[in-house]
Amino acid sequence: MPEVRTALMSPVSARQLLYAVDYWRSKNFFLKSHYISRANPVYFTDEADDIIWQPDVYPFAANFADRVGSRKIVDIGCGRALKLVKLHEQHPEWKFTGLDYGANISWCRKNWRFGTWIEANLEYGRTQPTRKLIVENAIMICSDVIEHLINPIPLLLLVSKLLRQGAVAVIFSTPERDLTRGKTDTGPPGNPYHVREWNLEEFRALLEWAGFRLMHLGLTRTNDAGPHEKTILVVATLARTLATILDHRKME
Repeated sequence: MPEVRTALMSPVSARQLLYAVDYWRSKNFFLKSHYISRANPVYFTDEADDIIWQPDVYPFAANFADRVGSRKIVDIGCGRALKLVKLHEQHPEWKFTGLDYGANISWCRKNWRFGTWIEANLEYGRTQPTRKLIVENAIMICSDVIEHLINPIPLLLLVSKLLRQGAVAVIFSTPERDLTRGKTDTGPPGNPYHVREWNLEEFRALLEWAGFRLMHLGLTRTNDAGPHEKTILVVATLARTLATILDHRKME
């Protein structure tokens, strides 16, 4: 009788299996047929730039937080928190939490005295340590992060979990591929840090498939060099609808 050997699946092969299943279930993350994603994106180091990208996302988040009575911001994929620090300057009494990994989160811990900085592997949807991440009544920002991930599903599952734990809503932004690259583009993205990019309807389909309730879906400025709105902006939630929250605020 031949010897039977049992081998544990390595982290690499487990990750590949997870990606394959998610790719198949979501039909290539709802991208159009024959779209080619980037297999090996470059790690994005968030350094100061003369151009401010997505200049309106964080002010939008702050105004939204005011509207729903939140004083807590959780920035998922915060980079070096260069935009988050501006919100802190305007609202020093608010609580800020940033999630990222590698050089970016190390830089935040070394340079910023405000906020809580948490190591997070967004490819796996994990944070270390999870006990420090308190999201009740928080507004989450996930600004131009999802396009950097080889597998975006663990990130969406993490955001869903945080909404169930009491976060009010999440604000997503990501490039609108048809507007930035043209409707005939089939990838990979021109930006070497990006794995894939969606158009508006594809991104809507992905988020709704993942169980999000979209309260706002539109466009915002890509950078402060001009008025061009070529970035998708989404406000999403799960069970607790924003309409209910806003109605409650009106009654106070």
